[in-house]
Amino acid sequence: MMKYSMVLFYKDYRQFLEQLQELGLVDVTISAWQANDDERRLVDEINDYKYAAKQLKLIAPDAPTDKNINKNLSVQQALETYKKANNKLAKLKNELDKTSKEAAETLVWGEFDTGYTEKLKQSGIALHFYELSEKRFAEFTALWQQKYSITEINNLGNKTYFVIAAFDNEKFEFDLAELKPPSINHAQALQNIENINTEICEQQNIVNQSIAYIDDFAAESLRLSDYLHLTKVTNSGEQTADGKLILLEGWAAAETQKDVEKLLDNSDAFYIKEKPTPDDNTPVKLKNNRFARLFEFIEQFYTLPKYGTTDMTPYCAPFYIFFFGFCLCDGGYGLIFLALGLFIAKKMKNAVVRSVGWLAFWCGLSTLLFGIATGSFFGVLLKDFKLFEPYKNIFLDSTKLFYFAMAVGIVHLILAMGVKAYSKAKYFGFRYALSTIGWMIVLVSAIASGILPYLGLDVPYGSEIFWGAFGIGVFLMLFCNSPGKNVFVNFGAGLWNTYNDVTGILGDTLSYLRLFALGLSGSVLAMVFNSLALGMSPDVPVIREIVVVIILLFGHILNLCMSALGAFVHPMRLTFVEFYKNAGFEAGQRTFTPLKKGGTDED
Repeated sequence: MMKYSMVLFYKDYRQFLEQLQELGLVDVTISAWQANDDERRLVDEINDYKYAAKQLKLIAPDAPTDKNINKNLSVQQALETYKKANNKLAKLKNELDKTSKEAAETLVWGEFDTGYTEKLKQSGIALHFYELSEKRFAEFTALWQQKYSITEINNLGNKTYFVIAAFDNEKFEFDLAELKPPSINHAQALQNIENINTEICEQQNIVNQSIAYIDDFAAESLRLSDYLHLTKVTNSGEQTADGKLILLEGWAAAETQKDVEKLLDNSDAFYIKEKPTPDDNTPVKLKNNRFARLFEFIEQFYTLPKYGTTDMTPYCAPFYIFFFGFCLCDGGYGLIFLALGLFIAKKMKNAVVRSVGWLAFWCGLSTLLFGIATGSFFGVLLKDFKLFEPYKNIFLDSTKLFYFAMAVGIVHLILAMGVKAYSKAKYFGFRYALSTIGWMIVLVSAIASGILPYLGLDVPYGSEIFWGAFGIGVFLMLFCNSPGKNVFVNFGAGLWNTYNDVTGILGDTLSYLRLFALGLSGSVLAMVFNSLALGMSPDVPVIREIVVVIILLFGHILNLCMSALGAFVHPMRLTFVEFYKNAGFEAGQRTFTPLKKGGTDED
């Protein structure tokens, strides 16, 4: 990334910014921007166009529209027409729900003249509406029929609906919950529903006709976004020399600097090119290969890396896939993810959705491999079959998975320290990486001295090789952690850092046991649902098979959803907490967003 400090005469300022926007390669630093009323209205208008285009795309495949419609409205008029019809449509649908409920309530009362009930009310006679079960109504009638005018109206679902006519000021001696009197009869309610449906059809037709303007709405939202971005940049210039000169700061990727400088040389701007410093708020633009790019959106759930530090995406991508498979740990579930991911990647048109499909494919492949390693397919253990009996000692059982999770955690953390050492050596000098390298030597020598004897190599903890490597590592940890400072400061800081590193590495390593726990729990739940399906099914032909299929489908879908959620979240946790912390990750502040035509990347 290259930094450009530019000075322009105020009369050339706007034209120069428009040239930069045409070029589309320079991220102009926007100072604290406070939107005025016009800009806030512009933001609302952009959102309206985006929302309209998005909603119309959703209904376009199924909406009957006239392909030869004459678009005689301007894009602004088309938007207002759509918004008005869409808002009215929403109100009509709410009104339809309300009227439908009202129709259901009036159904039990049959047809009656609402005008006549109003006349009765004016005469001082009120109708009271009630419902009771058939048995209670019979008891109620026997008790109160002589005293009150009780009229049975309807009998539905073992419930009796009845009316009592009484004077307005008459008090009842019984205690029953009175129903709300219907304001209209059932025929009127049905007529209201028909009228509302007619209006809905009219407004829906207007909305459908707006589908012809989808491209216009999308283009207008981009045009206004370009204008708003240009306005933000315009207002960010720092005025000096009584407003005659304007100072501007911009950033361009190193590979595009020739094109940027060609434009600057042909303009009236004076500029200075500099390399960014650690104190600069340098925008970040990630550069990864095709495989690692699939994982950028996961990494950005946390934050972007600071410019001048190492992008962790290439290191985290393979481990994320590995952790996902470890957590799900079933070959059958892996096949589902693999097939679903491949279908999305091949059939979907949206580039982002396709990338998610490829991510699901790789995660499904990892899960399939773990399922083969553990011998689990939809909770069925392969070692129980004679075909796989010779290989039952090869399958990873729960004990092996436990130690495997610990080993994976240690390798992941050592890799994180290696990335930290590499970053320090690259950006600050090799001596700044010595302390981290020392800590890696201590860990690797201790682990190697514990493992190598089992491989036939005589390098135990008490050997000269171990103590030599251990001593070098401790020396680097204690005396090389603060280059340039005296030996006592280095030693004190080294002791403190060692205490933090030792306690931290123990906690971080134990955190990887979540891989073992999630993988085991998913497999156990799958086996439980298999047992339930076979144990709860009746001994009736056909019905038994139907019940087994229903339980298996419900159980495995539920287990797959829960396990997949854990397999998605917990690898992120191991990445963002354990790996990032030990890799010395530093968060960035802003994304590289060049001033260009066609909207920003965020659009």
